[in-house]
Amino acid sequence: MRLQFDTLTFDSDTRQIWLGNTEVRLSPKSFELLALLIDHRPNAVSKADIHARLWPGTHVSESSLPSLVSELREAIKDHRRKPGLVRTLHGFGYAFQAERSPASRQSAHGTEPSACLLGSTDEVALMPGENILGREGDGIILVRSSTVSRRHARIVIDGQGSTIEDLGSKNGTYVNDRRVHGPTPVADGDHIRVGSLIFTLRMATRAQSTETHVSRDSPLGNVITPTASRRSSPSR
Repeated sequence: MRLQFDTLTFDSDTRQIWLGNTEVRLSPKSFELLALLIDHRPNAVSKADIHARLWPGTHVSESSLPSLVSELREAIKDHRRKPGLVRTLHGFGYAFQAERSPASRQSAHGTEPSACLLGSTDEVALMPGENILGREGDGIILVRSSTVSRRHARIVIDGQGSTIEDLGSKNGTYVNDRRVHGPTPVADGDHIRVGSLIFTLRMATRAQSTETHVSRDSPLGNVITPTASRRSSPSR
């Protein structure tokens, strides 16, 4: 599974880590430590549990774990963050304290948004394949509104034909004022309503810039948005 925390991207399946677009090399033990802390986030993991996981049945010196934590922090440039991703609980253990950034949609190896939803104040980038819109949870694009369900709608962006599907939401999903009851085709310019939030779907073109930026003051949360799409959007 690939998870993103600020500029750090962690992929447990490929055992790869990136800072931005730069891959980070970790020793096997450092990777296992990071995976353990991420898996238990935001809860702290005791030193005893870490030792049992990383060095099962093996006696190691007291300095082994602090040295490994220092190696991990250096590799992911944690000293540059305020606060850092890895937190020390003196006398107990360590914790990974960052929240996942599910709306940070550009992948570490350069996958670019294929479309975006233009709202009255912000844009939501959509990647090729499945995009889940919702209010909370792992693996979704956060849309923070009391009218939006936890897992509200699925948008599949496909060059052969994109669709939107409601996921049993309370307040419904609409395309051009028609309520969605199953996978429904969508195209550039369609109006999409998720709960009470209204967007216009814009499909990316090759001529558009792939530059992205983070919108911090939006009710949608921190979402990466295609800058070129904002410039080309119709005036409101």
